[in-house]
Amino acid sequence: MPERTIRETRILAEDEIIDISVKQVPISSEIPHGVRYSFNYRVRTSQGWKTLIRFDNAHTIKGHNKRDHRHTFENEAQEIDFNSPKKLIEEIMSFIDANRRVIDEIKRR
Repeated sequence: MPERTIRETRILAEDEIIDISVKQVPISSEIPHGVRYSFNYRVRTSQGWKTLIRFDNAHTIKGHNKRDHRHTFENEAQEIDFNSPKKLIEEIMSFIDANRRVIDEIKRR
């Protein structure tokens, strides 16, 4: 299978970015959908850039059955369902919108 990889940084605002990495990999028991991915949402604070939200399948999380998960704010891990990279982008953008007050507070620190 030819390697297919997407890596990009989307600038949402001068103090908000999302780093995107999506790679097609062979289907396996660890990655049954054949996509290894990471979406990393970061904001700039007075202390520098800080990751607030990360969706990935890079590792297993203790106490969880799935590899697909998101880390939010204080690194709290929650399982998520993988549909497609496009759906994950939509999901992270919705999550950002739903948590705008918390994000803006963190940016002011």
